Amino acid sequence: MTDPVAARRAAIAAEKERLARAQERRPSRGPAGANGFAQRKWRWLGVNGGEAVDAVLALLKDIVEAPTLTDGQRDTLSRAVAGTPDRETLLPAVRASLANLEPDGVLGHLRTLWAAGVRWLNEAGSERCRILCSTAPGVELVNVKSRAISGGPAFSLFATAATRGAIPVPNAHLPQVLPWAPLSVIDDLVDHGGLLAEDRPWETREEADALYLRARLAPSSISPRDAARLGWDGFLRRRAFLDGDTIVRQEPEDVWDLLYDVVADVHLPSLDALDAALPRAQQIELRNLKSGALNGQWAMETVRDKGLWKLMAALWQPTEPVDPTRSDFHALVALRRAYDLTKSGNMEAAGRQADSFLRDRAVRSLPAQLVCEAYTIAAYVAAVTSNTAAGSEKLALAEEHARKAVGTGSAVAERNLALVRTWRSTPKNQRGPMTNPFLELGLDHAAEGWERHCRELFRQYEHEGDHASQARVNQAEDRIHDAFRHDAGLDVFLQLPLDRSRYEMPDAVPGQLVPPLEPMARRTSLTSGTELETIRARAAVELLDDFRSTAPHLDRHGPTR
Repeated sequence: MTDPVAARRAAIAAEKERLARAQERRPSRGPAGANGFAQRKWRWLGVNGGEAVDAVLALLKDIVEAPTLTDGQRDTLSRAVAGTPDRETLLPAVRASLANLEPDGVLGHLRTLWAAGVRWLNEAGSERCRILCSTAPGVELVNVKSRAISGGPAFSLFATAATRGAIPVPNAHLPQVLPWAPLSVIDDLVDHGGLLAEDRPWETREEADALYLRARLAPSSISPRDAARLGWDGFLRRRAFLDGDTIVRQEPEDVWDLLYDVVADVHLPSLDALDAALPRAQQIELRNLKSGALNGQWAMETVRDKGLWKLMAALWQPTEPVDPTRSDFHALVALRRAYDLTKSGNMEAAGRQADSFLRDRAVRSLPAQLVCEAYTIAAYVAAVTSNTAAGSEKLALAEEHARKAVGTGSAVAERNLALVRTWRSTPKNQRGPMTNPFLELGLDHAAEGWERHCRELFRQYEHEGDHASQARVNQAEDRIHDAFRHDAGLDVFLQLPLDRSRYEMPDAVPGQLVPPLEPMARRTSLTSGTELETIRARAAVELLDDFRSTAPHLDRHGPTR
């Protein structure tokens, strides 16, 4: 029963039914203790009224035959049943008898005594007994005296269970209750912060419970094998993402699907959905990343996270030359920008971007492979633009750049250098076009599907009525066909890049956007009535420590005081 109001009403109804049954049974017990003379004797032992006397006599008859009693204790109980209770010895004998009963029996007798108004417990015990006998203990525990809450281990656990974890178990009692407490009550403590990983509750539980509690309190101690045993899908999907494994999409999509879409596939329309799915800390990181893309300015922690580079490069569209010395990321963006500008035919902008790699500071600080790629682009730009008045100087510069590009020992760079030297030694009016036709078409060198791309471009320019561009497409296509008919093949063209892998963004896990491993969500339902009764009965046994050794002092003619 999960509705607390309905649970309280059911408990009250059950208690009323129990009291009604007890009332029905009392007339059949005979008139023992009902006469005034007997009642006066019992008042000296804190038993006030005929109903209370009947309840005590029923208790005594039930426990008088306990096998563990001494002869003196049994005699004391027998004399009390016969109508001559002893003020000095009766209560210790009753306590000794109750201590040998099962917890359910102790609880039943204490409930009967409490309902009859018999207060054989000290003040603190009476307060705890009032709570244990309450039909709505959770409500009764609100604003009670602190000593009523600070009982023994079982009573402390009862207070926790009755309030669903709002009242924690004192640390001193945890070792006594953790081995037997219902798992749902332990979950209540976890939910309210009353149980921490430092308490290591799993050490006292069986294997299945121990694994569950470690997942709840110390998720970092869980292995993928453990998570599979638990069926902990969130852990397994997070691990698969961190390991770069394929993630099976869920419906609806979760944060791992969205991270894969945005970070790995750079699907920018999913950015808003990812922003909504991320925890607050990672949400802030994502928003800082997006705002930094306005001008290419990010915190160094973000720039060092290579898993974010694809997304950063997709969000940032620089319109001015990028300084490659700012970071490894900026160097890669600058190189890719120079190459893209070359393919788009913007040789002036491509040359300016490539020149940013050729300054002394950049040459000394940047990786040699990237510098060689920049030299190759610069050589290509110089060669292609050598048809101006300063053509010879341009070709000389192209040869110098191509020679420096050979620094990494690339065979492609050596062929490029030989090609530029051949152009320089050939008279101007005998040189053919120095452009790479693949780059003229906006393609990578030797790209597959180039013929289909040519047809598409031709139809596009035809639709636009751009006959000059149609002619350039036909010329580039003819040059490629001619190259394939010769033994040298595509080596007749100045090739860039030297190594395509140097332009690729790294495939890495974005550390700053990966949510931390959260504890496994609770899997237990609310504590059942049966479990609560079990704890209540064990707490009732603890009340025997609060049993009086002598009866409370009563006024002969008045109520208990």
